Formats: sequence, C-alpha cells, structure tokens
Amino acid sequence: YLSTNEATPFTVQIFNNNVLYTTATISKGNPTSVSIPEYFMMATTQSDLFTPSNKGMYVKGPKKFYANYRFEVTNHAEIITSKGLAGIGTTFYAAMAPNTAATSYVSSNIGILATEDNTSVTISGYDPGVVFSNGSSPTSINFILNKGQSYILDVASQDSPSNLTGLIGTKIVATQPITVTNGNYNGIYTTQNLTNNDILMDQSVPVDRLGKDFAVVKGNGPVNSGMEAILVVATEDNTTLLVNGNPYGVILNEGDYTLIQGTNYIDQGSSHYNISVKGSKNIYVYQLLAGTSVGNVYPSGGFNYIPPLSCFLPNKVDEIGFINRIGA
Repeated sequence: YLSTNEATPFTVQIFNNNVLYTTATISKGNPTSVSIPEYFMMATTQSDLFTPSNKGMYVKGPKKFYANYRFEVTNHAEIITSKGLAGIGTTFYAAMAPNTAATSYVSSNIGILATEDNTSVTISGYDPGVVFSNGSSPTSINFILNKGQSYILDVASQDSPSNLTGLIGTKIVATQPITVTNGNYNGIYTTQNLTNNDILMDQSVPVDRLGKDFAVVKGNGPVNSGMEAILVVATEDNTTLLVNGNPYGVILNEGDYTLIQGTNYIDQGSSHYNISVKGSKNIYVYQLLAGTSVGNVYPSGGFNYIPPLSCFLPNKVDEIGFINRIGA
C-alpha cells in the first residue's frame, strides 16, 4: 500500500531479489495498492528458514512516500509499516510478544534483509534454552547475505519452555546495513484459550534511532483485558523506567524486557486513554493492542513499533490510503 502527500505524481519501483517487479504511480489523493506474490514475503516450508533466501522487498521512489505491507491468511492478518531509511542499520535488539501458550502454531520470528553484498550477520543473546524450529540450540548464529537476500529465524513455542519468551532481546549485529522485521506468527500473550491468537509483527529500527521518551495511545481493548500492553526492551544495563512519571520498579539489563499492562493507561476524558514511558537509557517500545472493541477482542491482536518523542517527528500524517482494507 503506497501513498504520498506530494501533489505531483511520481513513480515508485518495487524490487524483489534485486529485480524490478513492477512500478506504481502515486500522488496526493491518489494512493494505490499493489498485489505481491506470497512467496516474495512469506516462508511456507521449513526449507525457507535458516538459510539465505530471496524473500523481502525494496521499494524506491524519487520523493517521500508511505509504504506498508498488509497481508492475511485464514483468520489472521497484520500490517508491517516500512520505516524507510530509519529502518536501516547495523545493530538491533529483537522484540516480540511474550507468548503464554506452548503449541505448534504459536511462534516467535526474526527476518533480516541485507542492503549490501557480503554482509556478515551475528545473532546472539537469546535464552540458551531456546530450541529453534530446525532442532538446533547454538550459542550464536552467523551467516553472510548479499544485497537483496534475507534470512528467517523461527522458534515454535512448544519445542522448549524457553521458546515462549527466550527470543525477546536477541542481539543482531551486521557488518553492513540491514533491515529487521520481528514478531510472532502467531502469538498469544494473554491467559485466554489457545484459539485467541493472531499475527503480531512489525519492522524494527536500529539502536541509533532509539530514544528515551514515549507516548502511546490505547487500542480498542479494555484496559484490564490483557490485550492492551506495552513491551519495553532494554539496550543497556541498569535501565530504569518511569511510567506516567512514576518509578516502575524494574531494573533492566541489556536485552531484558518487561511488559507494562494496560491498567496503567490514563483516561484523559471521553475514553481517550494514553500512557507515557520514559527510560533512563535508550529503549525499544512496542504496543500490543486489540484491533476491535466489538465482541471477542482476544483474537484481534496487533503489534506496533512506537517511535520515541522527538522534534524530528512530523506534526501531521498526510496521507495513509485505504485505511479500511487489509490483505487483498
């Protein structure tokens, strides 16, 4: 899904595996969507994992534009928002929902895409008890990617007790700029029944794009449902937090995480809830939320990277197209 606030039309190029797939013309008031073959982005067999592959897309235009990938499978859907150049870097810490269900269809995932040839990547810092879906439990993972190549890691929650949360805070270091997408395909982070799961994924940013101050607006779930929560991942030792200006009572070291429950949201009036989170050092903040307020909120989870408050943030978003559509 492509859109822009530029009045003069321009052409966006979409590449897979360094090959031009198609082009699209956009301008203000004229967003567009482009159908993407499933195999460009999704791993469908075990052989797609733990090996360099050609999954992933590079989208390029001569002017600023918005791009997000929306996809659906049976009963599930998700939106991955491109962070543009802010999503490119050499050091990341992975984030995903802390799973509460040990079953074959609940997992944690990291996808890495290289932007330059001969990029060496090292994955480390995960729980030593993690068993990856290929049956291995290495102390670290190393591989080399060329431009346009990707590498996908996966752990199924049922394969080890450590797999529920053990991939959170994994350190990813590359010798040249990469982009990282992380999350759960699927994830469940409440104590509700195991059918209440959903795809929870977003593109990350490198550590040099992080900050200390964050504000988050609640999603559609009740604050006490467990669906509304804030995931914080530390990048440095001895990181403390203030939540709504008050000490949160945890000390996080590098790669540690905590989950701030939705009961900490403050009603600012007219059922408008928000929360402020401040770290003593730079942190990752992701929002877990319910996508609906009608009926059963538990199978409608979402997962959004939250940028830090900064004078560099835009003061308006103009425009995101087709907000009522996802997938096809």
